Amino acid sequence: MAMGGKTTVITLGPEGTCHERAVKRYLEFQGVEDYEIVLITDFFDGLEILRQTPGGFLVQCSAHPKVHEITEKYWREVFVVDTFIYPTKHLVLLSRKEVEVPRSIGIVPATKGYVDLSQWEEVIDVVSKPVVGEGLLRGEYDSGLTHMEHLEEHADELRLDLDIGEIDTTWVVYGQEKRFKGEVIGIPSSHLFGLPARGGEPTPLLAWTAGRHRRTRVCAGFANPY
Repeated sequence: MAMGGKTTVITLGPEGTCHERAVKRYLEFQGVEDYEIVLITDFFDGLEILRQTPGGFLVQCSAHPKVHEITEKYWREVFVVDTFIYPTKHLVLLSRKEVEVPRSIGIVPATKGYVDLSQWEEVIDVVSKPVVGEGLLRGEYDSGLTHMEHLEEHADELRLDLDIGEIDTTWVVYGQEKRFKGEVIGIPSSHLFGLPARGGEPTPLLAWTAGRHRRTRVCAGFANPY
């Protein structure tokens, strides 16, 4: 990315993921108005795209089971350059209404901790929560851990088994320029430890609305780019 040019950020798709929403809010928070989000299905593919994208970034939720592998694979080339806290979208466990006793569940591996999987005979790993919702509606499994919007849009077909809500989580930002120089990089938060605020300690910043010059590019077979 040339100075002042479009910022490219790679993250998990398809459209509608917690990753995509978190990236948009992060870019707004950072004041980045001219950006492109590249949506991928596999973080290793995203890592390869990052290596071919000067000045680009890759964003991954810390709950993702492959975080350590993404951090380690190109440890001489790709570095953790930032982290931030932002919640998931509203999470719910849904089942198809016509299924009285669900026997199978579609679930993203990073969300398996929310439920006791022994309730289902078959556990099917799915790449992202929007895909879980789509598969549930097609009848590929009886239950699915996905987003509330699927229940709101298909209340005649789906029932709510568990309302989880938005979960605060952390997001890892990878880049190609090493940032750590020997000192802790973070926001002073003395109040967390019952200590008085230090001089110059910042107050939480409010995100602002980004500008018009942005678009999302969909990779790896996803349809409907915008």
